[in-house]
Amino acid sequence: MAHLKTCTLSVLILIAFLMETDAGHCCLKYRRRPLDCRHLKGFDIQKMTGRCDLAAIIFHTKNGKFVCADPKQLWTQDRVECLRMKAAEVKTGGGF
Repeated sequence: MAHLKTCTLSVLILIAFLMETDAGHCCLKYRRRPLDCRHLKGFDIQKMTGRCDLAAIIFHTKNGKFVCADPKQLWTQDRVECLRMKAAEVKTGGGF
C-alpha cells in the first residue's frame, strides 16, 4: 500500500511540474525594438488563454532564439508579412 501512495505522489508531482513548465512558454512582455527580417526564420501566434494572458507574435530567429512582439505594432505586422513572402517564394520555387 505504501508503494501505491509513493507512485501516486510521484505522478502528481510530475504533473504539477509539467504544468508549470508549460506556462513558461508564454510571452510575458514585448520586445520594443524591431527585428530585421533577414534574421528571422519563422513565427508562432500566441493567443490569450488561461496560461498566456498576452497576445503575441513569437518570432523564431536563425540563431535559435524566440522573441515576443506586439501583434498590433506595425513593425511586427511587417515582419510577419516578410516571413509569409519568404515562405511563398520557397513554395513556388522562387529565390533559389
